Amino acid sequence: MITIAQVLRLNALSCIAFGLIFLLMPTTITHFLSQSEPMPMMFLLILGAGLIINGLHLIITSLKTSPKRNLILYFSVGDFLWVVFTLTLILTQTWITTTEGIMAALIISVLVGGFGILQLRKINGNQSTGAR
Repeated sequence: MITIAQVLRLNALSCIAFGLIFLLMPTTITHFLSQSEPMPMMFLLILGAGLIINGLHLIITSLKTSPKRNLILYFSVGDFLWVVFTLTLILTQTWITTTEGIMAALIISVLVGGFGILQLRKINGNQSTGAR
């Protein structure tokens, strides 16, 4: 059975990986998402740095024996906001307009939303972190 610590660590891995991609390949990412209206480079760089910080916070939280419920809720709300923001950008055709970019953004949103749901399910059920 998957533990809250495992969910938090997978979420952290996702955040850190995408944060690094955004920081290391911003031009490639903005053009992949939209060739007609690319996201401002500074926004993507700030988003990348924020994702890395969030990922590190997720790792720290995953190491706690009993992470506080409010902290897990904080991460889940952040995940759900990511999904809402992504869908809003797609529906308004802002910064995500290529077919490939839309598909990638939707797949990532499902993954991120899944982390949010798993985190909520774990705090409402089994609180075991798996930390040693």
